[in-house]
Amino acid sequence: MLTTPVALIAFNRPQLTEQTLAAIRSARPAQLFLVADGPRPTHPDDAERCAATRAVLEQVDWPCEVHRRYADANLGLEANVELGLDWVFAQVDRAIVLEDDCQAGPDFFRYADELLERYRDDERVWQVSGSGLGVPRRLFGDDSYAFTAWASVWGWATWADRWQRHRTVFPRDHVAGDAPVRTVPAAPREGLLVTRSGQQHFAEAAASSDTVTHGWDKHWWLTMMTLGGLAISPAVNMVENVGWGEDATHGVAPGKRDHAAASIGFPLHHPAQVALSTDVERELELVLSRVGGRAATIARQVLRSPRLRHAARTAVNSKAATATHRFLTQLGERGRRA
Repeated sequence: MLTTPVALIAFNRPQLTEQTLAAIRSARPAQLFLVADGPRPTHPDDAERCAATRAVLEQVDWPCEVHRRYADANLGLEANVELGLDWVFAQVDRAIVLEDDCQAGPDFFRYADELLERYRDDERVWQVSGSGLGVPRRLFGDDSYAFTAWASVWGWATWADRWQRHRTVFPRDHVAGDAPVRTVPAAPREGLLVTRSGQQHFAEAAASSDTVTHGWDKHWWLTMMTLGGLAISPAVNMVENVGWGEDATHGVAPGKRDHAAASIGFPLHHPAQVALSTDVERELELVLSRVGGRAATIARQVLRSPRLRHAARTAVNSKAATATHRFLTQLGERGRRA
């Protein structure tokens, strides 16, 4: 049985929630926190879909202390996640967090549990990610993971004190809306972001009020970077994001597939020191540029056809295009250092 608490964040997708709950069932956590948003008044089928999702969440059939935070009305993704995690971390000192479309492979829970314990008292480490975002395995050497400036939240874990430090400097309460609120300006520490595209992306996120393009996760990462924290990025993908359908809140991309969940292998091989991996960080920033950079944003606005979008994604993420992007980025970095 897993002793680390698990938080499952859901809304109105009962089928995806059922699959994610099945993965959690295999780990049998002793504590499960269920955070579910309420129906939108502008969507007539939401009430039924939200009810069906909550019915799925009641299918906890192993010995488990279940905590529920079910919203009566729709809070929206930003508020549901942030206020939900505030509620979780007011009760426990650490947690593994899965949204309803993040399906974890069997290794993820043990991996997260071990690293949460290993770095519990190391305040340099803020996040444990289970998604590798397709970063090549060779960049990790013999290690099971690397330290980076940010990491995916498609299956992740953290500690209450880190989350609460974030919320102290980012105290958005959603009472007057979702506009970002900061008590300390977001200013990533020098050297954490290693590409110009990454620096530009997070500078735009820090200045933006667009909570669709730059949501709660970007602000979490900005706080980490500002306070000098690091994330853990795994050498293999252990959580697959399957929520690309028409019912997705942000990532609508029918036909898109994430990297399948794989085995990381135990015992874990730990890096020799807690320090940024420039090679892995560069690759993560290239991924971010391909999916969330200016060109990608413009392409989504121009290409309305799902077929054309799929073709564009395939071309951009091809091995040849990825290698070219990597080469040009490294060339630009050498030019700036010269």
